[in-house]
Amino acid sequence: MPCQSARKVFLDRINRFALLVAERCLETIKNYDPEDVSDTEETGSEGDLPVIIPCPSPITPISPISPIMSFLSDDDSDSSKDSTVLEDARYCRLLGAISALHDEVLKARILQRIPVPMMRASQLPLLKHFADFWPHLFRKKLRVNPEVFDCILDQISGHPIFLSCRNQPQLPVAIQLAIFLNHAGHYGNAISPEDVAQWAGVSVGSVVNCTHCIMVAVLDQHDLFLAVPDVNSEEVEMARQWVEDCSCLGWRNGIFVADGSTINLFEKPGIYGETFYDRKSRYSLNCQVCRRAAPQRVH
Repeated sequence: MPCQSARKVFLDRINRFALLVAERCLETIKNYDPEDVSDTEETGSEGDLPVIIPCPSPITPISPISPIMSFLSDDDSDSSKDSTVLEDARYCRLLGAISALHDEVLKARILQRIPVPMMRASQLPLLKHFADFWPHLFRKKLRVNPEVFDCILDQISGHPIFLSCRNQPQLPVAIQLAIFLNHAGHYGNAISPEDVAQWAGVSVGSVVNCTHCIMVAVLDQHDLFLAVPDVNSEEVEMARQWVEDCSCLGWRNGIFVADGSTINLFEKPGIYGETFYDRKSRYSLNCQVCRRAAPQRVH
């Protein structure tokens, strides 16, 4: 069962409270007796007058109630009418405040604004220092070498996804790429959008937008990043020779091989989970891919 949003829960509480007020109003109207009011006026006692509230038609929790309506008979005195109208106005103000609160919650974009803004301390400036003096720390954060980062940045910087259509400009492409690589290069609860936002000193929405923009730009460059060389090219011939030297003549054309690579799993599988536990103390799947190149034609 999907969880209800905070807005929906708040609106339900307002509706239940408004319905409770309306029920009390109807109960007061039901118990009202005009003869008791006349007796009270004749004796001159200062007893509490019954609260008179007009009945909304149809009865809805958020319906406005007019204080002009009254259930007093025409024989009642002006002072009695003034008192009942005053009591009616109190209920009307209460229901009006409930109706205004309902509309405000319904239209509000932020239900609760934090009085103290969260402090942001971006660690992005450290990447420049890591690239110059500590490359292994750069790779630890972004999972690529600084040279590879610059190459990817040059390839995607001209993509139209980074052109802002509004007055507010986007983050620089280099920052968006760093956020994306840090987000995509890790997995698990330690790399949630909130954690990436604290690391980069940006909002959670910016992390999501940067991830989407970089993915669009990279996927559009798919044919440039991944390309299979021609089977008769010099590069393929060097690969064939390397495979033959490392294995045997029969595997000479098996140049596109990836053996022993593991695909890490987010958590332990529910069925036969222990069988997925590898030597690196992780749950993973083994991957082996082999593609044999077409044999050379001998003329």
